[in-house]
Amino acid sequence: MSHRVQRVLLLSDGFGGATMAAYCWLRDHGIQTAFQPATSPEAMVEAHRWYGPDLIIAPTLTSRVPPELFGRVVINHPGRLGDRGASSIDWGRCRREPFGGNTLLLAADGWDTGDILHTTTFRYPTGPATKSWIYAYAHRAALLDGLARLVAEPLPTPRPLDYAQADVLGRWNDVLRQADCTVDWSLPADEIVWRCAARDGSPGVRTELLGHTIHVYDVHPAGPAHGAPGEVVGWLPDGAIRVVAGADSVWIGYVKAAGCKVPAAWWLRDVLGGRFPGWQGDPLPYRPVTTTLLGPVAVITASAYNGAWSTGFCRAVSASIAAAARRPEVDQIVLRGGGAGPFCNGINLNHVYAAPASLPEARANIRAINDVALALFRARREGVSVIALLDGDAGAGGAFLSLCADVVVAVPGRTFNYHYVGMGGLTGSEFHTLTLPGRLPSESSRSALLHDCLPLSAFQAHQQGLVDYLAPGSLSDEDLLMWVHEFALNHRDQGKRSDDQRWRPLPTEAELASTQARELEVIDRDFASEPFQSALADFVHKRGGHPPAAATEYRGAYD
Repeated sequence: MSHRVQRVLLLSDGFGGATMAAYCWLRDHGIQTAFQPATSPEAMVEAHRWYGPDLIIAPTLTSRVPPELFGRVVINHPGRLGDRGASSIDWGRCRREPFGGNTLLLAADGWDTGDILHTTTFRYPTGPATKSWIYAYAHRAALLDGLARLVAEPLPTPRPLDYAQADVLGRWNDVLRQADCTVDWSLPADEIVWRCAARDGSPGVRTELLGHTIHVYDVHPAGPAHGAPGEVVGWLPDGAIRVVAGADSVWIGYVKAAGCKVPAAWWLRDVLGGRFPGWQGDPLPYRPVTTTLLGPVAVITASAYNGAWSTGFCRAVSASIAAAARRPEVDQIVLRGGGAGPFCNGINLNHVYAAPASLPEARANIRAINDVALALFRARREGVSVIALLDGDAGAGGAFLSLCADVVVAVPGRTFNYHYVGMGGLTGSEFHTLTLPGRLPSESSRSALLHDCLPLSAFQAHQQGLVDYLAPGSLSDEDLLMWVHEFALNHRDQGKRSDDQRWRPLPTEAELASTQARELEVIDRDFASEPFQSALADFVHKRGGHPPAAATEYRGAYD
C-alpha cells in the first residue's frame, strides 16, 4: 500500500495502552514512528520541530495543545461525534447510553472543538463493563480503524463540528465528579455494580463504609444476603469483601483509602484490627479461577483484576491446571485470561508494595507464578497438550508464561511486552531464559526484545514466532470460547501441527530446576535493590516514568 504519511510522531501523556497499540499498528504497516511525552507546551512544540513528522497523533492527552500546533495534532477523543469534555465516557456509562464512540479531531482553541477527521460509533456492552475494558477494547479498536483512514490516500477531508447537523448526536459533558456518581448502600445492587464499573479503573467510586471514606473498585453482584445496607457480611482471604446493598449484596475486590489500591480484605483487616466478621454466602461469584470442561478440553479462565496475579491467585491457577491434568478424560488444557482485561501482567505489584513485608511478598509471588509455569510443563509431560490463549494484553510475566505452553494463540489487536528491565532493572523469571531461545534463536533479536522495551502487537509476535496462531479478531466472550474449543479439538491431530510445534522440546525436571534456581537468584537481588523499590513506588502511585529510549527514535517496519 502506498503511504502518503511516512513519519508519525505520537504525542501522549505516557507510553500506555492506547499509545502502545497505535505505535505497534503503525510499525506493523511500515510507517516510521516515534514517541515523545507531552510534558509541557514547550516540549510539544520542540518535538514537532525536532522530529519533522508528516502527522502528529495524540492517543492519550489530558493537557492543552499549544496554539503553534493547532490544526497539526490529531486528538484521539473517546466519545461520539459531538461529544466533548474529559468525562464523555463516564457520563455515557452512568447515563446507560446504548452507544459510545471514538473521534479523531484536529487540535483547536477549545476542548474537542476542532475539525473531525474520523469518527466511529459502536454499541456499548449491555452489562456493566468497566471503563478500563471499554478503553482497552472498544476505543482501541476504533482508534486503529481511524489510523488506517489517516494514513491512506487520499487523506480524509476535515469536517467542522456543527451541532446543527442531525448526525451530531454527542454533547458537551462537564467533568463527572464524585458527587455525581456516589454509592449509597441502600441502592439496588445492580445499580451499585453499574456505577462502580463506569468509574473503574480510575478514579473509582467514593463511598462510606464502616465509618471510613474510601474508593471502591472491582465490584460484582453477590446475591441475596441478610443484614442492613452497608454491613460487611463476608470476606475472602487476600481478596474481596461482601457488603449488603439494597435487598442483595455485592463483592468489593479492591479499596483505596490512602495511597494505593489494596485487596478489600486487607483494608477490612486493618480497620477491624485483625478481627473478621462471620462468613456468609458462597464465594464463587467473585472472580474465581474457573474450569470449564468441554469434552476432552479443559478451559481454565484466570481473570485477575488488571491482569495482576497475586500469590494466592497464582496458587489457585496452578492448582486448577494440576487438577485438570489429572482428569482421565482431559487431553487438552486451554489457559485464558477471561477477555475482561489483560491476560496476565505478571506479579501483583500493588500487593507487593502494600504487604506488611514487601520483599518476602515479592519473592513469594514470583515463585507462585513460576509454579503456574511448572504446572503447565508437568501437564505436558503427562501427555496433556496445553494451549495459552492470549485474549488480552500481556506484560512480561504473562507474555513469557505463555511460552511454557505447547502452543500460543493470540487475539488480534492485543499488545504484549516481552521485557522486564523497565521496572527498576528486573531480570524476570517465568523460565524465559529457557523458553525464549527456542522461539527466537537469534541472540541479537532476544537482546533487543528484552532491552529495547518495545511492545509487540499480536500480529508482530506471530511474525516473530512468539505466537503460533492468531484467533479471528471478530470474536469475543462465548464466541471466542467456542472457537478455541474447536481449535483445541483440531490441534489434537498431530498431523495438523507445524514442524516447529512437533519438535519443540519439553524441558526435563532437572532443566527446569536449574533454570529456576538461576533466575531466582538474580531476581531476588533485584527485588531488594533501590532501583526496583523506587520503580515500584512510582508504578503504584502512578508517577510517570521514563519511556523506553528506543520508542523515542523513528522506527518503521520490523527486520
